[in-house]
Amino acid sequence: MEADSIPKTIAQASQQMQSGSLTSRKLVKHYLEGIQKSNPILNAFITVIEQQALETSTKLDFERSNGQKHGLLHGIPVAIKDNIDTAEVKTTVGSQLFCELTRIPLSDSVIVQKLKAAGAVILGKTNLSEFAADLSGNNLFYGNTCNVWNHNHSSGGSSSGSAAAIAAHLCLAGIGTDTGGSIRVPASFSGVVGIRPTQGLLSNEGIFPRTLSFDTVGFLTNCVEDIAILLDAVLFPISTNLKQLYPLPTNIKDLKLGIISNYTFRGIEGEVAKAIYNAISILKQLGAEIVTLNSPFLVEEFDEATYSTIALYEFHQVLQSEYATNPNIFGVKVQSDLSKGVKISRDSYKKAKDKWERCFLQRQKLFQQVDILVTPTTPMVAPFIDADTKIYQLNRRFMLPFSFLGLPAISLPCGRSNQGLPIGMQLVGNSYTEALILRVAFAFQLATTGLIFDF
Repeated sequence: MEADSIPKTIAQASQQMQSGSLTSRKLVKHYLEGIQKSNPILNAFITVIEQQALETSTKLDFERSNGQKHGLLHGIPVAIKDNIDTAEVKTTVGSQLFCELTRIPLSDSVIVQKLKAAGAVILGKTNLSEFAADLSGNNLFYGNTCNVWNHNHSSGGSSSGSAAAIAAHLCLAGIGTDTGGSIRVPASFSGVVGIRPTQGLLSNEGIFPRTLSFDTVGFLTNCVEDIAILLDAVLFPISTNLKQLYPLPTNIKDLKLGIISNYTFRGIEGEVAKAIYNAISILKQLGAEIVTLNSPFLVEEFDEATYSTIALYEFHQVLQSEYATNPNIFGVKVQSDLSKGVKISRDSYKKAKDKWERCFLQRQKLFQQVDILVTPTTPMVAPFIDADTKIYQLNRRFMLPFSFLGLPAISLPCGRSNQGLPIGMQLVGNSYTEALILRVAFAFQLATTGLIFDF
């Protein structure tokens, strides 16, 4: 395919296939060739299902030529994080455990079922931190995923492969999971768009659990409207509580966006602060009202120890048998998490859950004065791949409170560092306000196309 004819978004690809100027098979073949060329360097994919993808795309092209269309994703190539079950394709969860005990699911996860029903073509399974347990995206057993913008830097994790695949234009949609930032951090580091939907909006059935209380499946794409298309594709006609998201409105003049004093700009790199200030200025120029808030919850009340107690206890519950039998089969980070989880008593866990439930009921307080909260996605640009674990842990700052509350949050590019590394802005809404955060994100995207976004 000629470079100028390659669609960069789901919307562009759908239009070209509808007009007959592009076929799904041709697009799939293009991406498979790109994966073959780039994956030895980027290490974005663990498994590529070339033959199956070509056969599926050929079938979908035939159906389209006969007037049949599955849904909004008819013929669209997507990549699936390798902790999400795919029928008859191995799911490794990035672990040596499932190298030795090959795990080939008999059925698709619910999210993959919905993607296939909407017409998506699965290209393969993407790399991740072992058991989705690390924001670095590094993997001792399958190798580290490189940052597309600088191969010496981290792609972010744990949905590292899905983010890198999008950034390198190796697919049109990447499916990831987010427990404590595992979609938003790689989106920020890799310069793509990533959404963590409201907790429970999408089914986690068929996804290997990290922490059931906070896990959610989500999406990574090149642009905001593709997120809306993906949500529409998997939610409708099932959901009756949400209006269809796509096409997105562009007017944000009636919206109040919140900046939290002593939180939003605390402890972040200078280049990140500059990019966020600039992004806020653009949003203000677009007509949004910027409101400075004092949020005791985020600054004083949120207790990371409570989050960790729940997360580590639940993680150990998932792998307690394997950990008791052969702890050395796990990598250093997972071993560390499991060794902490095994020491947490049922009573401590219950107390942490009780506190979580009290906080969850108070989440509305964050949105009494504003519609959306604005923060950096991460306090830094992508660190070097071999950076100390403590450096990566700093990137939980703007992640954990919103994971803790189950709120929808989107990360989108808002600038670059002097080294050319992407900087991400996070927009957080109240529960089930995906339409609102997408509206603000889309308005920002339109205002910065050609500067930050390039289509």
